[in-house]
Amino acid sequence: MRYSTLLWDLDGTLYDFEKNEDRSLRRILDDFGVGATAEHLACYRRINHQLWSDYEQGLIGKQVIEDTRFQRTFDELGVGADGLAASRAYRKLLMQGYDLIEGACEIMTALQGKVEMDVITNGDGPTQRQRLAGADMAKYFSHLFISDELGVQKPQAEFFEPVLRTIAEKDPRRILVIGDSLSSDIAGGQAAGLDTCWVNRKHQSMTLKEKPTWQINDLCQLMEIMDE
Repeated sequence: MRYSTLLWDLDGTLYDFEKNEDRSLRRILDDFGVGATAEHLACYRRINHQLWSDYEQGLIGKQVIEDTRFQRTFDELGVGADGLAASRAYRKLLMQGYDLIEGACEIMTALQGKVEMDVITNGDGPTQRQRLAGADMAKYFSHLFISDELGVQKPQAEFFEPVLRTIAEKDPRRILVIGDSLSSDIAGGQAAGLDTCWVNRKHQSMTLKEKPTWQINDLCQLMEIMDE
């Protein structure tokens, strides 16, 4: 196969995080008396997106996201709800979300035993590990590289240093980063000198400077790349 080692992002790449997030977020807003209206959902997502962007740039720690995203949302909406309690309840719901992208199990089964596969994610450690176990996906991976546990996040070069030290393959031409985020997965992989595959399920336009080596719209298309 063209590549011997695949470094997989999880949320948005193998897991349907949007489905899990939407379901969990709606429940939290309702449970805390805020109401899951379109306006309230949009407010949270805007704040959450900015916090994650700041995290990727190394401007804030991950705990800041956990501690403030709901409180900032409630404050902006003028709601006197407990943001920290909402964040903790939300995290518990996310840990129970095992929704996979269509074709995820099939592509992993097809590649199992033929290449080394590892996880590279900016997610929360306990959450990602529980979700991998819950969806019976942990069996496919040799190593789990989780920003929460490494103390550094994609796309920073320091995230990929322990990854490249640990995996068996040492030839960067034989390693492929697979992810749905141009700013995190693709930029990080390129900075580490690795080939990248952008999972562009929404057929988004290329607006950033990061240009992946490959682009696919469906996970099954990865086999065409591997077999070339």
